[in-house]
Amino acid sequence: MPRTLTKWQERLVTFIAFLMGLYNVYTLTFAVYDIFAHMAVNLTFALPLVFLTFPARKKDISKIPWYDYLLAIISAIPPLMLYLNYISWVYGRWAFITDLPTEQFILGLIFLVTVVEAVRRCTGIPMMTVVLAFLTYLYIGPWLPPPLRHRGLSIIRIVEANYVTGAYGVFTIPLQVISTYVIAFTILGAVFSEAGVGRFFIDLAKALVGRMVGGPAKIAVVASSLFGTISGSAPANVYGTGIITIPTMKSLGYPSRFAGAVEAVASTGGQIMPPIMGAAAFVMAELLNVPYARIMIAAIIPALLYYLGVYVQIHYYSLKHGLRGLPKDQVPSLKSILKGRGYMLIPMAVLVYIVAVLMWSPVTAAFIAMFITIALSFIRRETWMTPKKIYKALAKGAEEALSILVIGAAAGMVIGSISFSGTGLRLSSIVLEASMGILVLALAYVAVLTLIMGMGVPTTAAYIMTAALSVPALSRLGVDPFVTHFFVFYYATISAITPPVALAAYAAATLAKDDPMRVGFTAVRLGFAAVLTPFILIFKPGLLLIIREPLPMIIGEIITAFIAVYAIALGIEGFYKTNMNIPERLLLIISGLLLFAPTGLAVDLIATVLIVAMTLIHIRRTNKIRISSPTKS
Repeated sequence: MPRTLTKWQERLVTFIAFLMGLYNVYTLTFAVYDIFAHMAVNLTFALPLVFLTFPARKKDISKIPWYDYLLAIISAIPPLMLYLNYISWVYGRWAFITDLPTEQFILGLIFLVTVVEAVRRCTGIPMMTVVLAFLTYLYIGPWLPPPLRHRGLSIIRIVEANYVTGAYGVFTIPLQVISTYVIAFTILGAVFSEAGVGRFFIDLAKALVGRMVGGPAKIAVVASSLFGTISGSAPANVYGTGIITIPTMKSLGYPSRFAGAVEAVASTGGQIMPPIMGAAAFVMAELLNVPYARIMIAAIIPALLYYLGVYVQIHYYSLKHGLRGLPKDQVPSLKSILKGRGYMLIPMAVLVYIVAVLMWSPVTAAFIAMFITIALSFIRRETWMTPKKIYKALAKGAEEALSILVIGAAAGMVIGSISFSGTGLRLSSIVLEASMGILVLALAYVAVLTLIMGMGVPTTAAYIMTAALSVPALSRLGVDPFVTHFFVFYYATISAITPPVALAAYAAATLAKDDPMRVGFTAVRLGFAAVLTPFILIFKPGLLLIIREPLPMIIGEIITAFIAVYAIALGIEGFYKTNMNIPERLLLIISGLLLFAPTGLAVDLIATVLIVAMTLIHIRRTNKIRISSPTKS
């Protein structure tokens, strides 16, 4: 948790963050740069800012002790020295062949220690433990029994790999992506917020669904799916929209645990919602060596399935408990919103066009959208992007990137350790042996591994680490790497709502003033259809819009997937016109699962007929109950 700063301390931090934001806008938009040097500069800014804003202990939450000022200065020296000497240190020597000079070893050791401590402060003990475990494993490999044994690396070579090489360790794909794509979008998100786009999304959601049954909860779903395009982080999304939606839900009779769970699930979905997804999506594009537009397009159907499941359960929960929409006087007119602020959709539309149609770099698209947003802000006086607001937005965008930059550096250490030790191939063999070559079992093992890796760890880190370990195993079973990466990405995302350690659920519980575990388990129930969706992606890859099958078959897969999610969500909630009995609920859930399975057209048709028949039977039974019930004269 960031500490509370005094006025002058806040000015200092904001100024450093502004310089970092300004540097990135200039470098990524106008300059020709070396990616290694660019990463070093970002860490030169990020590490000191982490030590100034994130306390080492809870008792330091309201002050910056002297040792944090010292750490801020010390942590800046290794990446700064690397930037000043990177040509000779990185490109002018033979990695792992020439001896590492003492100066570089000492600086590298300091660098690793400060990065690991920064990870602890930003993300907590779990992520730090994972990093230290992999670094230790890299060193002690020669002394371990088979199958864990490997050649190992000396401490000097471990430092070298993570400090002065671009092929392994810190300065690899995760940090490269975060220093370019992700930081561009955190700055864009900050500009959106300062220009009033976030407020516009919430008002738009109110206008669209505010007066419907369960309106306040549906506002959370719609607003969070839109707001997720700004934040790309589940906990940040929770705080961004939940501060409004959770109190509103509670005031209209929603239990606090349910209000928190709705916001947690809805906000988590923001990371898989195009066009601007979570940081892990950009890393995925780089690991797969495909344009981000391909990831964005592939994510459309899974994201819609996710939100359909949540929306259906919210709707029938609200019907079941008589929870109506917002009063008319609290719901703005859709016409007035679009007429007065509809132009705020233009930057998003331009961004999608540039990435998906022109196929330009997402970084270029982000900054074009940013400049358009600044220009459009002058249409209304209250949204003017004045120099003060631009200063604040650049600083805020850089501050939003601090944690993810540090996570990227740490994830690079883990991936480097996996590469050097051959852990990925070993785990692949273990998974294949444990699953006996049965794909469903192997997928279940990978899903559980991803959820475990995601306990208390941000989505990006959980995805990167699990993908490095599990993709080789599933590839050996014949699963397309593109689909496998989506499978892991999806489970890394929903780890934010799965107890015992669920970051999004914890954030929502804080706002709802309820027990985090209760909120977390309610969130899992609301998002249960989402837990199953990754499996259908494996067996029906057409849902990722991979055109390897006839188009009618892909359309059929999409239709049956939506029917399946609807049926499962309805069966879980157990209410349609009235309460469903156990056989009705089980039949809906089983039929939905059959639609998920790769059982062929005949079974799909039978399952669909069962769902329709079950719904009609329930309606008929409900009507009979109403007719036979006595009425008041």
